[in-house]
Amino acid sequence: MRALFWNIRGFGRRGRRTLLKDYLRIHKIDLVCLQETIKQDFTDQELRSLEVGDKFFWCWLPANGHSGGMLLGLRDSIFDVGRISLGQFFISASIMCIADNFKFEIVGVYGPADHTHSQEFLQEISARVAVSELPILMGGDFNLLRDAADKNNDRVNWARMDAFNDNIANWGLREIPRTGARYTWTNKRLNPVRCVLDRVFIAPELDTHFPLCSLVAETSLGSDHTPLILDTGQDIQCFSNRFFFESRWMELPNFLDMFAAIWGELAAMARGRDVLDWWSFMSGGVRRKLKGWNANRKVEANVAKLALLQQIKGLDEKADSVGLDGEEWAFRYHLEEQILAIFRDEEEYWRQRGRIRWMLQGDANTAYFHAVANDERLSAVF
Repeated sequence: MRALFWNIRGFGRRGRRTLLKDYLRIHKIDLVCLQETIKQDFTDQELRSLEVGDKFFWCWLPANGHSGGMLLGLRDSIFDVGRISLGQFFISASIMCIADNFKFEIVGVYGPADHTHSQEFLQEISARVAVSELPILMGGDFNLLRDAADKNNDRVNWARMDAFNDNIANWGLREIPRTGARYTWTNKRLNPVRCVLDRVFIAPELDTHFPLCSLVAETSLGSDHTPLILDTGQDIQCFSNRFFFESRWMELPNFLDMFAAIWGELAAMARGRDVLDWWSFMSGGVRRKLKGWNANRKVEANVAKLALLQQIKGLDEKADSVGLDGEEWAFRYHLEEQILAIFRDEEEYWRQRGRIRWMLQGDANTAYFHAVANDERLSAVF
């Protein structure tokens, strides 16, 4: 099982969903807990667009105006979902792992940035822990420090830290040690403030059941918070990708010449076959060739993103060890903007593709039209 905890700082911001889908796909995420979605509601289309290989069960805590909001997603093939609970600062679900019938409660939290409400936040989380009958896995943005070392300057509130640590002791949960980025939040200035605000806690029963748990803080992109990836050490089922012919390929330079070359090569090998065997050989060969070609294209795009990401990681590691000057921070933010531009372009492509599909098939007597119509009818009923 793998879980993602991330303060996304706006689900609807351009490129943010594409970046999120990249995390879900690369890390094979089974459990998603997002904070600060800044959304009152989610459409079925928005949620289905996030699903990689399998369906998810989704529930959410609406935003409070232009701040807050949480989204919790659980992979259907991995979990059976029971009771859902919503609070002012948390969303939780009682779940059972289908593979071994092990039950626990996932609690996603989003602590208030306004510290006049910090005590109220701790009281609500303590009340949730007290009434839970299942072992708890809790994670999210707590907006609180545990130690002076959690901040890159000495401006800390000792009373709040003591209150936070006292509550953690009462909860009986252990914080999972984190590798990767040293800090999980930055204000993104040229001389930034950096803190550890995002954490994951685990109950002793879960610790015993998942003895190989690890937590990695990924490189921060887009949001000012770092995504946390929890891995229980169990194998994840992989899903194969089907082949689709993309109409956009026709607009690429030299695509038709490349296709003609593939067709000619296969046609030379298919001589002497009967019609059915010839068509089976040709269509299968074209699919394999185009699938390989497209995979190479994706690799090239991913290499470009990876190169930018490695530069950002290198600068982050230097910032954690010896610090960066203003020019280096400006360069780091410039690299981040370049990689976010790639994600925004990808998101725009998929948005346009959805519009094209509706224009071509949406109002015709097609399976696509009936699927959309049935979905809208069921939504109206429920």
